[in-house]
Amino acid sequence: MAMLRWLLFPFAALYGWMMRVRNSQYDTGYRPVVEFDRPVISVGNLSVGGTGKTPMVEFLIRLLKNDHKLATISRGYGRKTKGFRLANDSDNSSTLGDEPYQFYRKFGNEVLVSVCEERILAVPEIVQEHEEVEAFLLDDAYQHRKIGRDFNLLLTEFIRPFYNDQVVPVGRLREGRSGASRADAVVVTKCPPGLDESVKRRVVGRIQKYSGEKPVYFSHIGYDEPVLAFGPKETCEREVIIITGIAQPGVFCKQIEKTSKVLHHFDFRDHYAYKATDLAKIEAYVKESQKSVSLLTTEKDMVRLLSLKEHPLFEKVSLFYMPIKFVIDKEEEFKDQVLKVFDKN
Repeated sequence: MAMLRWLLFPFAALYGWMMRVRNSQYDTGYRPVVEFDRPVISVGNLSVGGTGKTPMVEFLIRLLKNDHKLATISRGYGRKTKGFRLANDSDNSSTLGDEPYQFYRKFGNEVLVSVCEERILAVPEIVQEHEEVEAFLLDDAYQHRKIGRDFNLLLTEFIRPFYNDQVVPVGRLREGRSGASRADAVVVTKCPPGLDESVKRRVVGRIQKYSGEKPVYFSHIGYDEPVLAFGPKETCEREVIIITGIAQPGVFCKQIEKTSKVLHHFDFRDHYAYKATDLAKIEAYVKESQKSVSLLTTEKDMVRLLSLKEHPLFEKVSLFYMPIKFVIDKEEEFKDQVLKVFDKN
């Protein structure tokens, strides 16, 4: 492994240099940044993979939706459509992508949900049709620098902080660590609950080496009780089979193991598009086990399984999902910082 990293290092150095040049072009104005007359809040990260962006966006929606008309803009990763699309009742995970569809299912009556590969094109499209929109939430847009933003939120995982990582392909960073300097605040995600203050101070020091004196917050994911998605039984069995197609399912699985006996974990890649053949394999496993079981999955996976709810598997076994609770320390301080963007406009 060390030899492979050594061989890949020149490619990482070249990629890192290219990203520095690109960022400097935006910083100096050589590449234009388009500013809009409404607040733009961006949520993103320096690394590839899941850092908890979806729970963070949902937290911001809950924070702002009662007082401001919001629109979310996502790339729509994994969808089968192209271009700008404003979510409506005919959509599903294949037309929007799993995360935007999750936003729409939860908040579709309260916020506008949109997808577009070039997110800069989505803003005028939305304003043209919905002048009442007061602010935009950009999902996974830290490197999408064509759009100016009033609040740039950087997420980094507690167990895989950006300051311990390297640029791809040696590591997982989309750009160098110095990119943290563009953040208005940094949120450390997926922390162990009850994190010691001395550990927090150490992490803050490491982060602010790159971000400067920007506020740093710590968050963790909590889970509510299982919710029935579909199937014949309304109560979740103690023995369960886990189905996931997310970047890092470890935290989710550990949570389930606290209260349930896990018979098997069907682990698929992130944003996986489930097929009938996958459910047939799960059905065969259930039959072979000869036990009364339930299926447990994440909320993000559930929206991708909705199109298959008529599969024979779900005539015998119920599918449950675990809703996420996003918990952040210094919550009032964080809210005050976010709300200040509306004072600027």
